[in-house]
Parts: sequence; C-alpha cells; structure tokens
Amino acid sequence: MNGPGDVLSLDRATLQAELSGSELLPYGEVLEGVLTGDPLLSVRADTAEDCWRILEPVLKAWARDSAPLEEYAAGSDGPEGWRAD
Repeated sequence: MNGPGDVLSLDRATLQAELSGSELLPYGEVLEGVLTGDPLLSVRADTAEDCWRILEPVLKAWARDSAPLEEYAAGSDGPEGWRAD
C-alpha cells in the first residue's frame, strides 16, 4: 500500500478484521437490517428499481421465446453456438 510521502514507495501492511459471529442465517441478517433500518446489506430503492427496469424486458423476451435462453452443462465451455473454435 502507499504510505505518506513518496507515492511510488510501497509498504507492506497487515489487514486484521474481526467479523461478528451472528446467530442468524445470512438471509436473516438481511431481514434484520431491513427491519432495523441498517442499509449495509441491502440496496437503495432507486438502485433496485433501475435493476428491474433493465431486467424486466429480458424476462419478458424469454417468456415470449423471442430471445431464447440457451442452456448448457455446468463446467462446460458454454452453449454450442458460442464456441470460438
């Protein structure tokens, strides 16, 4: 990491962090944050709406089968038509 002084001089640093040991499952932690007003594990409303604005036309196209969803096996190189042999 860069330290104070010469911006081209790098020093080693050790990062130490203690993570809280929550008794809740991950989804429970998100819900707890929503209920207590802690936004750390959730997104802002305008961001969520923007994501749906982008995703909704894709979902509708898949439902109409006008943009077919190509399936392929996990761990493979992807759909047959995508290969650049």
